[in-house]
Amino acid sequence: MTNYLTKGQLVNVLKRCGIKKGDIVLLHTDISKISKLKGTLKEQVELYLFAVKKVLGNKGTIVVPSYYYDYARKKKSFDVVKTAPGNEVGLFAKFFFRQKRITRSLNPLTSLAASGRKSKYICGGYTASSFGVDSPFERLTKLNAKMVFAGVDCRRMTYAHYVEFMVGVPHAYNKIFDVPIYKNKKKINLPVCNQVRYLEHLNHSVIYDDVGNTKKFEKAGLIRKAKFGRDYIRVASCKEIFNFLKLKLQKNCYYLLKKKPKFKKNLIPLV
Repeated sequence: MTNYLTKGQLVNVLKRCGIKKGDIVLLHTDISKISKLKGTLKEQVELYLFAVKKVLGNKGTIVVPSYYYDYARKKKSFDVVKTAPGNEVGLFAKFFFRQKRITRSLNPLTSLAASGRKSKYICGGYTASSFGVDSPFERLTKLNAKMVFAGVDCRRMTYAHYVEFMVGVPHAYNKIFDVPIYKNKKKINLPVCNQVRYLEHLNHSVIYDDVGNTKKFEKAGLIRKAKFGRDYIRVASCKEIFNFLKLKLQKNCYYLLKKKPKFKKNLIPLV
């Protein structure tokens, strides 16, 4: 007979990881891999969201990835209010997007959805830049939000690419998209800019060290984690990750990669 974890036990796990009332949390969640939660996937999603809200209280803020990759892959237009997140971000993200009083940011590929006290400040900025000035990632940094990884490790840390953007790395560049974006069917006249990887000669050379990067963060003492069933829930501070990666990337701009890309002379980015 399976001994399922209760709501109270999940609340205690989140607290042991350093989450407290009034916090701002960016949740990276794969509900299918969170073990020992009772019920259907829908019931597990509801339980998880209830536990997070319980810990944060009325003054907390929840932020969840709401990415829509078909905007770039299939050149599909994006409506901030009506376009559901892509399947890639998982069941929890899609469930959260359907909640009431959600504020969603404008950039389709790095869109975040938020609810709570600071939701409009974080996701309501008038910019469609992925990581630029007034982007949600900049504002999460200013507020020293916390990142929660449940059912996943730090390979889901989109925030690391924000730090790469701020420091500047040669294996990525800013690309502008001309596919329209809307809000309630009204076109938004803003440039949609995203940091993307080179797809030509560097396509198979730029490989992020997904497992190794989680270990790096843990070894540096940047991760608080607690056992949850057969896995862990991990929590990290945006500012601590930013300060750590800033120094590492300034010394070695390939710090997050498995190896240095093989650039070819006279081909971008080596000219």
